[in-house]
Amino acid sequence: MFTQFPTDFPPMPDGFMEAIQADPGAFADAMGQGMEAMGDAMAAGGDMESAFEAMGDTMGPMMGDMGITPEMFEAAGEAFGDVAGPAMMGMPADASAGDMGQCMNDCMEHMMPEGMDMPPEMGPMFDGMGDSFANADMGPHDMGAEMGPPMPDGMVPGDPTSFPEGDFGPKEMGPPTGDETGCTGDMSGVTGDVSGVAGDMTGCVGDMTGCQCDNMGPMTGDMSGVTGDMSGCTGDMTGVAGDCGACTGDMSGVHGDVAGCTGDMTGCEGNVGPVSGDMTDVSGDIGGCIGDMGAVSGDVSAVSGDMGDCSGDMGGVSGDMTGVSGDMTGISGDVTGVSGDVGSAGPGDMGPYNDEAAGANLDTGAGTAEGAMEMSADAAGMGAMDDAMGGDAPAAPVMDSADAALGQAMDGAADQGGAPAPGAQPAMDDTAGADIVDPGMGDDKGPEDDGGLAG
Repeated sequence: MFTQFPTDFPPMPDGFMEAIQADPGAFADAMGQGMEAMGDAMAAGGDMESAFEAMGDTMGPMMGDMGITPEMFEAAGEAFGDVAGPAMMGMPADASAGDMGQCMNDCMEHMMPEGMDMPPEMGPMFDGMGDSFANADMGPHDMGAEMGPPMPDGMVPGDPTSFPEGDFGPKEMGPPTGDETGCTGDMSGVTGDVSGVAGDMTGCVGDMTGCQCDNMGPMTGDMSGVTGDMSGCTGDMTGVAGDCGACTGDMSGVHGDVAGCTGDMTGCEGNVGPVSGDMTDVSGDIGGCIGDMGAVSGDVSAVSGDMGDCSGDMGGVSGDMTGVSGDMTGISGDVTGVSGDVGSAGPGDMGPYNDEAAGANLDTGAGTAEGAMEMSADAAGMGAMDDAMGGDAPAAPVMDSADAALGQAMDGAADQGGAPAPGAQPAMDDTAGADIVDPGMGDDKGPEDDGGLAG
């Protein structure tokens, strides 16, 4: 889980943290009962405002017993919301209850006055809050919008890299700990256990606990969410989370959990949390894609959806890939709404087609997408003619290429007014159709040159 926190926020009101330090168990119990009241209000159909009112009504007398006045409690709630709101908005939309609880725990640690440790009872309390939010079907972005101030211009929910630079940063944790042997450069922004890293730390900030690398020089940014062996990685790591052990390359453009990704990430950007696989041959904005991308290559900026059954070069394809499978090499166009093995259609422009057209393309086994779609259009035209002539259309017979050519020629003659009356059979000899030409090229011919089709 990774997000960012405001660097400038209002302090807790005087006496509030001291009251909690004096009896952390009583505060945790009050919060637990308040969250239960909030959950009951939501379950009864109340909105967020009424739910928070129920929480406050329940906790108020208990806070009074601790010496926390209503004014003090309200000011503390507003200060906490100014930190927790943006932090929750920076989390992935599908963050778990445990992640939401950890985020609120980190917010309180971030706000603790210097020299004051957060009581251990607060951790389980925040875990319970996360469970309550999840049980009420409230995600981090729901709670973030309710708890905090309006988001900064340009901030994208779920993308911690979109926070304005300088106004937000990693959680405050104090100076680094552990073995600093081998670390050089400016470490003023680094926190956590640095025993596993070495090299020039200039430009690195955040909690480095769990990071391993003997040369931090090529990397900058917030390391708070990263773990594992970072050797081979370069660029700004802000927003990257998870085990980087299988990844290399420039990580500057990506954010999210890279634990399922392998290979060189250079050229990739966007949220990699929902995707997995070898990214070596992938480039562009991955945001919106999900699934295993190990078999695809090329720029995926124009596509979204589940890529798990696709392979090949995605460079010419756009749209939602959900339900699409096969080798995309040579395929182009918008495949939104298409399903099945598009790769079997062969090179060509697939879009925009609808599901019926896609089915015709895939079922005919046509050599090209264009040819398959032409056959689908012919079939639709035959059905319309049957409807006009009356009666239900019979099942279309299977035609070979010669039959198809003759049928197209007859359609051309019918368009020029040469169609027989309904029910009449045109007179045809053994050579009928052999001398059919485009009617537009036979203006100087007499009626005897109609191939016997005039009746």
